[in-house]
Amino acid sequence: MDNRSNSVVFQEVNSLSNVATSTLDPVEEFLSGQLSDRTRRAYEADLRHFFDFIGIDADLTRSTLQEITHIHVISFRNHLAERDYKHTSINRKLSSLKAFFKMLLATGQIEKNPTDSALVRGYKIEANLTGKAIPKSALNGIIAQIELLNDPLMKARDMALFFVLIYGGLRRSEAAKMSWEHLIENDEHTLLLLPDTKSGTDQLIKLQPVVLDKLFNYKKELELHDHPCLSSAPIFISLARNKSHGKQLTAQSVNLIVKRHARAAGVSQKITAHMFRHTCCTLAIEGGARPQQVQSHLRHKDIKTTMKYYEDRNQITDNASDYIQSV
Repeated sequence: MDNRSNSVVFQEVNSLSNVATSTLDPVEEFLSGQLSDRTRRAYEADLRHFFDFIGIDADLTRSTLQEITHIHVISFRNHLAERDYKHTSINRKLSSLKAFFKMLLATGQIEKNPTDSALVRGYKIEANLTGKAIPKSALNGIIAQIELLNDPLMKARDMALFFVLIYGGLRRSEAAKMSWEHLIENDEHTLLLLPDTKSGTDQLIKLQPVVLDKLFNYKKELELHDHPCLSSAPIFISLARNKSHGKQLTAQSVNLIVKRHARAAGVSQKITAHMFRHTCCTLAIEGGARPQQVQSHLRHKDIKTTMKYYEDRNQITDNASDYIQSV
């Protein structure tokens, strides 16, 4: 957008609004209402990206906000598309803008919502998630590949990580943040505390005996290799031969480990760490778990999200078309 037109569009007027405004910057006011640090950071990045694009780099005033129209939002959307942003990324940024302007409308800071769905369309994303669940053959191939590792510590770490992802259905960031103090004994069960989750609250999941077996085997290897397992120490640490050695794995590193073993195992499917959440869901329902149980385990607010994660593989192996007689 032309910077000269921006200066005209966003020229501030001297008259004060008749509607009382917050003493907070509107963006800060909006961000302060979010529960999760991660959500706040994502919203802030998306909002700053939009304001930079339309030429606002100063403090937002009510008069400036009133000048923003759906034309600016559409221009921003098209700008992102022209630069090959993924449709999911574009829709996420639009959702951030919609949440922000919805707050402004509700608090009387604007009179019209420039992100109204009737005026600004997003990109339709297909809900079909076929192929997101990792086949058992691929899982077995990856596990067999880990068994071939010569480094016993790396073998133990990666095996524990994979079983945590398979049975726990954790997000990669949640797996990366695990520490030994997060393992909690509760009667005959062991629970994993997940602090600072996507929901903004602490959450608990049950760990299966097979997962605990892999974790404690890994813990023994850590101690043998002079990595003390203090209660506050991260469970999954970097074994790279650089300055990150011994430090907590990053979420990106979790993803890279998953991809590396999948490639080495000859898995043709493009594997990511997040696919283990889909796999956990599918395997649990196939094994007889109720959708509501899986919803609780994966910590989804809406069971519709859980069912999107579930891949009904019987729809392919036992398909309606299989019953059509020869023509």
